[in-house]
Amino acid sequence: MIALPQDDRRTFPTERPVAGAPARRPTGRPPPVYSGLPIEGLAMPQGTAQDSSRKTVLSLVRATGQGHLGNYLGAYRQMAELSARDDRTCFYGVADLHTLTTHPNPAEIRRYAPGIVLDILASGVDPKRSILFMQSSVPETSELFWILSCLMPIGLLQRAVTFKDKSEKQPENVNAGLLAYPVLMAADILGPRAQLVPVGEDQYQHLEMARELANKFNRMFCPDDPLFPEPQAVAKVPIRVPGLDGGGKMGKSEGNALYLSDGADAMWEKLRPAMTDPARKRRQDPGTPENCNIYTIHEYVSPPETLAWAAEGCRSASIGCVDCKKRLHGHLVDLLGPVQERRRELARDPSLVQDVLSDGTKRAREVIRETVERAKDLVGIVWR
Repeated sequence: MIALPQDDRRTFPTERPVAGAPARRPTGRPPPVYSGLPIEGLAMPQGTAQDSSRKTVLSLVRATGQGHLGNYLGAYRQMAELSARDDRTCFYGVADLHTLTTHPNPAEIRRYAPGIVLDILASGVDPKRSILFMQSSVPETSELFWILSCLMPIGLLQRAVTFKDKSEKQPENVNAGLLAYPVLMAADILGPRAQLVPVGEDQYQHLEMARELANKFNRMFCPDDPLFPEPQAVAKVPIRVPGLDGGGKMGKSEGNALYLSDGADAMWEKLRPAMTDPARKRRQDPGTPENCNIYTIHEYVSPPETLAWAAEGCRSASIGCVDCKKRLHGHLVDLLGPVQERRRELARDPSLVQDVLSDGTKRAREVIRETVERAKDLVGIVWR
């Protein structure tokens, strides 16, 4: 049985900072936890045993909205880093089937899915080095999903933390797909036999389920020649960029985000009225930077000298919130400007996304089809 034991939780290592990116100032926030999963960091010493062999990476993005600053810092930038490594084969894509569990809106899926591909490409992923595909375009994954579903205890799915959370958030739509979400995620991972999976804190339990399913399948059907590897989590810095409205984290569809499809002017128009420390009602009122959304975003994108300037200026009221926002805007333009410009260039080619997905789907199916055919043969549902 898989669980998240409270007595065996340890912090996980973080990735190596991106070259040229500002170092983040410690915030005092508690570190994330995991439940004993093997963790593979990005900063492995060269020449180690792990570094000498090629490994497969799997990461999918749900089509629930437009890509924003938080997605870039927490996912897309890491995708590009992994894609650039010679010892990694990366499968990236759009999780449109998973999207149906919470956002069953055909118009929105058709609108957002191509944008996700543009976001991934603009962030630096080379489609010749990596495989980009649409989840639903690989029917073999659904076949593997059914095989794995027959191995998964339903009670475990019912106790999954994310199922409980989603059920509370959408009580009018507690669907079977939501319950089986972890099994489809396991099929996504095990189809290409991925060894490495970048995941956030909320997905660790799902990854544990995928590991258990891999082990269970191997024990039952191929103990002498295991089909599936045990996937490991890829360590990454936890990213929780606050929304500009002060109401929670930046979201794809909440209208409180800085999008990768924005430009410099659009970002300023959003930053200018953004929420700051409620204590600073007037220019001369001192504030607490840790209570300010703008300062928190500074922590993710600005260099140490800017953080020191913003913190001191806020506490002493020697700078105004607009001054702080202007400085932040400059750093955001430095960070996101090249990505946004690259995205605009890519979007000018109306056939690019379809061409990338067509080629990626073909390559993905070649790999996943082989895995699924072997799995079907092992469980006895391939007739010769």
